[in-house]
Amino acid sequence: MTSPGRLGYPNLAQMGLQGHEFDDQWPRTVPLRLLVYFDQVEIQSKSFTVQDAPLNSWYPVALAWHDFDCDYIALMSAAVISSIKNRAIRILFYYHEGDNPAKIKQHIDTLCYIHGLPHNCYLFVSANTAASDLDNFLYFSDHEYFFRYINRRQSIPEIAVGPRSHEFTALSRTHKWWRASCMTDLRRFGILDRSLWSYNTQCTINDREEDNPLELDSVSGWRNAVKDFVSQGPYFCDSDDDQSHNDHRQVPISLYQNSYCHLVVETLFDADQSGGAFLTEKTYKAIKFGQPFMIIGTANSLRTLRQQGYKTFDHAIDNSYDEITDNTQRWLAVRNSILKIRSQNMHEWFLQCLPDIRHNQQIFRDAQGASLNKIQRKLSCPIS
Repeated sequence: MTSPGRLGYPNLAQMGLQGHEFDDQWPRTVPLRLLVYFDQVEIQSKSFTVQDAPLNSWYPVALAWHDFDCDYIALMSAAVISSIKNRAIRILFYYHEGDNPAKIKQHIDTLCYIHGLPHNCYLFVSANTAASDLDNFLYFSDHEYFFRYINRRQSIPEIAVGPRSHEFTALSRTHKWWRASCMTDLRRFGILDRSLWSYNTQCTINDREEDNPLELDSVSGWRNAVKDFVSQGPYFCDSDDDQSHNDHRQVPISLYQNSYCHLVVETLFDADQSGGAFLTEKTYKAIKFGQPFMIIGTANSLRTLRQQGYKTFDHAIDNSYDEITDNTQRWLAVRNSILKIRSQNMHEWFLQCLPDIRHNQQIFRDAQGASLNKIQRKLSCPIS
C-alpha cells in the first residue's frame, strides 16, 4: 500500500521516487491509504489540483514517520500556503504510528505559528488513542483497516474445536529490549515450554537498552537473564524469513490454530509516554484467525477494542492488567494472568472462549464503516 496507484503521488515527496522508496526517503511522505479504506466501503472521494480545488478541500500529507526536525509547511508550494491562509483548503495529516500526539501537536502548532497559518488549518489523524483528547486531532484505528485490506484474499477460517498441540503462541519478529524482557520472563516461568514462539534477535531497529520502559532491576536477576536470552538468539518456530514475517497478505494460520491462546507482543509497550493505546495488525490477526488473546502492549488496549465492538474474554481471563499504567507492574500482572490460564485445563478454557471468538470474527468481517463514517463527517465540516 505504498505505491501511488490510484492514490496519486504523495504530497511533499521527492520527485522521481518509486513506490517502495517513499517510506525511507526524506521527508517520508506516502500515498494516503485512507482513500483505499473509503473505497472498500464505497465512501466517495475526489482529487483535484490545488488551483481547481473547491472550498473546504483537504491537502493530504500522509506520513510514514513523523520528523520533528522537518518543517512540513515550508515544503509546500506558495499556492498551497496561500490557499490555507485564505481558509480555502486545510491540511490533512495522516499518521498510522503511535508517537505521542501531544508532542506532535506542539510541533505542528509551532509550524503554523511560524508560517502565519490559522490555528485550525489542519486535522491530524493518529493511530494513538490519546489523539482523541486534543484539538485538531482525531484517533483512527488504521492498522485494523490496513490488515483487513492487505489480508483480504485470505478468508476467515472456521474454528477447530478439537484439542491443540500447544498452549500459547507468542511471536516477536523484531528485537526490542522490552520485548526481550517479557519473553525472557515467559521462558523463566516455563510458559514457553509447550508453546509456539519466536524471537528474532537478528532483526533490530536500533532500540536502546536504556529506553526499556520496564524496570528490570526491580526483579532480582531479570537484567542478566535478558542479556543471556538475547545473546543466545535468534529463536524461530517456523522457516519463514524476515520479509515473509512482515508480509501480511498471507498469514500462516497454523500459528493460530495449533495453540489455545495468543500472547500478542505488540509494537509498543509504552506509547511514547502519551497515556494512549496503540494497536496494530498483530492484535487483529488473532481476532481474524480465531484465537483468544492477551495483549502485551500499552495500557487500555483492551478498553480500546471493547469500544470498537470486540469482546476480550473477560469471563475467562483476568484482564485487570489492562488498566495498570505503571509499565513494570502491568507486565507482572500480564504474566500472572497468563499463569492463571495455564493452571487450568486449557482445552476446556478454550471452549469457554468460543462465543467471544466467533463474535470477534463477525465484527472484523462486518464492522467496517463506523470509524470511516466518523472521519468522513469530520472532513465534511466546513471551514469555520
